[in-house]
Amino acid sequence: MKAYWNDCGEGPTSDAPVELDLAQTQLVWSDEVRGVEGNFLGITDGSGNTVQFYFTEGIPDDVEDASHLTIVLVDFPVIEERGSYSKQVAIGEVAGLVAKVFEMGASYRSFSGLRFVEW
Repeated sequence: MKAYWNDCGEGPTSDAPVELDLAQTQLVWSDEVRGVEGNFLGITDGSGNTVQFYFTEGIPDDVEDASHLTIVLVDFPVIEERGSYSKQVAIGEVAGLVAKVFEMGASYRSFSGLRFVEW
């Protein structure tokens, strides 16, 4: 899989993603992408499908364990449909979703509970 991310302006772009395995991608999510609004991790599979994990809010300074906060948008952009399939999830769910992407691919069809939003 190829990945790109933004951590307050730092990280590889979607135009120049880097090849990563599951463990490396999990490490990027946990150590490189801080819980700041606007930061994200994107993963593209071999079929060209993409999923992005986007912080819609920042983690408050006074929160010690943020795993329960539902502030990550899981977003599957579908250019040919001019929109995205997405849903909000808790931070603690992301590691499992990333693992599922590596197992099943980054197609929205493999994930439940998504809703389509036109651009």
